[in-house]
Amino acid sequence: MNRTTRLAAALAAATVSAIALSACSPAGAPAGGDGAASGEDVTIRFAWWGSDARQKNTQAAIDAFEAANPGITVEAEFGDWAGYWDRLATQTAGGNTPDVMQMSDAYLAEYAGRGVLLPLGDQSEIDQSNLDTGGVAAGEVDGTLYALQAGANYPAVLANPALFEAAGIEMPDDKTWTWDDYLATAEKLSKAGVGAVGTDSIIGDPVTNAWLAQQGKSLFTADGKVGFSKGDLTGYFQLVSDLSTSGAAPAASVITEQMVLSPDQWGIATGKSAMGFAWSNLLTTIEGALGSPLTLLRLPADTDAKATGEYLRGAMYYSVASTSKHPAEAAKLVDFLLNDPAAGDALLAERGLPLNTEIRVGIADKVSEPEQRLIAFTTDNADAFGAAPPVPAVGGGTYDQVIQRGVSDVLFGKADPATASANVHQELTDLLAAAG
Repeated sequence: MNRTTRLAAALAAATVSAIALSACSPAGAPAGGDGAASGEDVTIRFAWWGSDARQKNTQAAIDAFEAANPGITVEAEFGDWAGYWDRLATQTAGGNTPDVMQMSDAYLAEYAGRGVLLPLGDQSEIDQSNLDTGGVAAGEVDGTLYALQAGANYPAVLANPALFEAAGIEMPDDKTWTWDDYLATAEKLSKAGVGAVGTDSIIGDPVTNAWLAQQGKSLFTADGKVGFSKGDLTGYFQLVSDLSTSGAAPAASVITEQMVLSPDQWGIATGKSAMGFAWSNLLTTIEGALGSPLTLLRLPADTDAKATGEYLRGAMYYSVASTSKHPAEAAKLVDFLLNDPAAGDALLAERGLPLNTEIRVGIADKVSEPEQRLIAFTTDNADAFGAAPPVPAVGGGTYDQVIQRGVSDVLFGKADPATASANVHQELTDLLAAAG
């Protein structure tokens, strides 16, 4: 039984428990008493995945929360990515879901749809006044807020200024350039004889969602369906083909190899490509591998685009269990992690950019130089950031692998761009149907 199957089985059992519990609780209210609000000492559990650095930073934030909230004790549960999800599914099936949990958009619709998560929109303990509104909307499933971004990133083009200078090519104006401009610039860089191709290819996100957003579409809809038509990715796959056949991007074999390489081995990270696409939180890793700074650029957009394609994607989220015995205290912890300067100083940008715009500015001189540039980009381009697309529908969490199969088929001549677009649409449709 694979992890997706185990997750579905475990959450189905959790749904039965949640339904039974709701029969004993007031309508719309989670089970549990007033806890610390009535003077009672309470303990809540907070689970997350991540590195040792994340564990250290998060524990510092927990310590600050406990100091500010006498009577509330937070028990920490943490581990690696794979083990986290297996354990969370098992805990949920057993009626033992942590009060506060770190959530991924890959599983958000699944957990929310099965009644595991507490709606956060009406939780008075969580102050949303300084939270980025576009980022807040990213935690909604079918119009209900179930998660708030613990950290955010955004799609960007990374450009190597040293290679542009060596090629005698000016850095493009990223507020006006189109996809045709991108292709033309990449071709010029490849022909300049500087020992690098113009760009890494497009191998999936962060471009796919942005491409569809520019057309007024999305991979998935808010109510859990495929959000685009079978021909809407034809231009996307045509660009993939044009970049490769023109020599602007590496050969097909190199592109497909990159799909399984870590970011520090991509062409943009090794100086073999002058440009590349990445989620913003990878800037530090890629620059570290390259050994020199890169320039952050907005994604190209055609003149008739309905959006820029820039948005804040939740690198991860905070959610509260619907079965928490202490929902008010759990919500207080989420509020503290998002809004309190002490938590901001402890967490910095390790999970991504803070959702609270004031905290984001407040830590700007405390984070690394690349992270300072990431924060400055959101300020300098505030007008470009739109609403995030709906989170992956139940069954659609592996969409990037589906897109990459389409890319491989186009590059190796197994499908033309229109066929690849139709195939991706059909495969995603089938995945959602099987999960439903």
